[in-house]
Amino acid sequence: MRKLISLVMLVYSCFLVRTNIPTLPRSIPTHFNASGASDGWGSPDTLWVILSAQALICAIFLSVPYVSQQFPGAVHFGSHRLSDFSPAGRARLVPMLNNMAASISIVMNLFFVIVLRDTIQAATQPIPQIHMFWPMGLLLGGMFGIMLYYLRRIHRATQGEVDGTPPDGLTP
Repeated sequence: MRKLISLVMLVYSCFLVRTNIPTLPRSIPTHFNASGASDGWGSPDTLWVILSAQALICAIFLSVPYVSQQFPGAVHFGSHRLSDFSPAGRARLVPMLNNMAASISIVMNLFFVIVLRDTIQAATQPIPQIHMFWPMGLLLGGMFGIMLYYLRRIHRATQGEVDGTPPDGLTP
């Protein structure tokens, strides 16, 4: 479900860009300072670059679980690789990794949707300005919260797994 939400937000961003580019002026704000005032201008085609970055980041996060299954040595959990865990340990970790990557993808996509929407809206205003702290707070707070939540779950699920003692106090 999380992957679907992420992909729907990516499609929505594509819809935003596709439907609004023909109506935008030749020069739109493309960079905003910390107070939200525009300090850089460019072509409306810049929105396609932002959308491309969103699509690339979405693809990276949604491919993490597949990479972890095909190349478990490439995925690290602190100082250990996924390949260091037993098959049962991997079976517990991969779904958590999948959910974590999809949740991060949702937060990233929501950030891009807000940036695209606000940039398009600012382009139509006489004095272009956006609210920088809301999208940045969402991005940083969302990422921090998701990482903290899943790192704790992963730590609990793997406690003792690598050093030979079974996790969760189970006996072998």
